[in-house]
Amino acid sequence: MKKALIFALALASLGFWACKSEPKTYADDPRSKIIGAEGIARPEWMSRVPQSEELYYVVGDGREAQTDTVKRQLARTDAMAKLAQWKSAVVADTMKSYLEEGGTIGSTQSLMRFEQATVTRSNANVAGFDQVEYWVDPNGIYHILYSYPKANLKKDFNATVTEFQRNEAAAFAEFKAGEAFKLLEAQMDGKK
Repeated sequence: MKKALIFALALASLGFWACKSEPKTYADDPRSKIIGAEGIARPEWMSRVPQSEELYYVVGDGREAQTDTVKRQLARTDAMAKLAQWKSAVVADTMKSYLEEGGTIGSTQSLMRFEQATVTRSNANVAGFDQVEYWVDPNGIYHILYSYPKANLKKDFNATVTEFQRNEAAAFAEFKAGEAFKLLEAQMDGKK
């Protein structure tokens, strides 16, 4: 009986190990065998966009154009739109976390203006947005991998914080000055 149990367990474990597959690599992916219009195999970044602590990577696609130049420009525009979406999402998530965790210092409306100012500034700043690699698929569509330094978004956020604090302080000081002026007028007119 024990031998039969041991044999059954051994057979079951052998079946388990036989079914366990090796981890698949990009070379095993049938898409890696696609040869593009320039005779180059489909690159791995088309399936798995690279990840990095320092850089954000995005792929833009350029299609529906007559010339290669326009297709490349459309790919850049597409990638920049995706970068802008990422920046907006990061800033919005940061502000949401700030509101949830730390409460608000000032009005929520001020924080919304701050969020919009940060997004506007960071979307306008595309310094460091560089082409890394490109691939033209069999249909002539350009796929271009771009990188963007994450530190640039941090710089834009920090610059907006500094500017926003200065503007909010100036607005508050102007409001207080206006209130003081109204008090002065009231006193001069003999009203209390």
